[in-house]
Amino acid sequence: MRNAKTASVRATETSLSVLSGIESLGGRATLAELAEELDFAKSTIYKHLNTLENGGFVVFRDGEYLVGLRCLELGGIAQRYDGIYDVAKPEVRRMAVETGELANLMIEERGYGIYIHTTSGDRAVNLDTSLGKRVYLHQTAIGKALLSSLSDDRVEEILDRRGLPGETEHTITDRETLFEELAAIRSEGVAYDKEERVDGTGCVGVPVDTGDRREAAISITAPINRLASAEREREIIDTVKQAANVIEVNLAHE
Repeated sequence: MRNAKTASVRATETSLSVLSGIESLGGRATLAELAEELDFAKSTIYKHLNTLENGGFVVFRDGEYLVGLRCLELGGIAQRYDGIYDVAKPEVRRMAVETGELANLMIEERGYGIYIHTTSGDRAVNLDTSLGKRVYLHQTAIGKALLSSLSDDRVEEILDRRGLPGETEHTITDRETLFEELAAIRSEGVAYDKEERVDGTGCVGVPVDTGDRREAAISITAPINRLASAEREREIIDTVKQAANVIEVNLAHE
């Protein structure tokens, strides 16, 4: 029985690896590309692709395997299950309209930051912060805002598990420096990212008190030159803090 269960788990892990392989190759891949990416036999991958296709998790089109809409269906359930998305969505939209920039909503899951909603204003930069995008928390203002709402012990657990990889020359890669910044965020109620994940962009993030729900934060992302003036930065900070306050009040009275 134990061997059968172990084999079943390994089979599931392989299927998940195949699905993740398609994701890492841009959401579409041939059998040969997946075999090279994952270093699995084509025959093995093919069997798992058939299973995933039968379940709607991948589709086969024009010689390539694509992520199926069944993944979107499940993602939509995960996105909404505790009400944060539905309550925050109008405020995230308002931030984008008022500032003209890219507005974001993120939750923490398994030590990563997951974007569960983004909205673009009329001047917004085009970044890879799409629905479900997973990033290291220490690399962004919104991620650091999330970390600031966690206990130091929980932050240590995340760092032990995920590390502090650098993305740009400005990324924090030292624990002591990160904890000093988290202390400042807790004191000021706002986090900053100055080209720490994407060169040329900056971000202002604020944690959201969600009560006993998932930890969440919101942010505005913009080209770094549009955050250069103290007046513009203050306007964005006020907008994000006001939105966070509205979300917190609505969550508390939902």
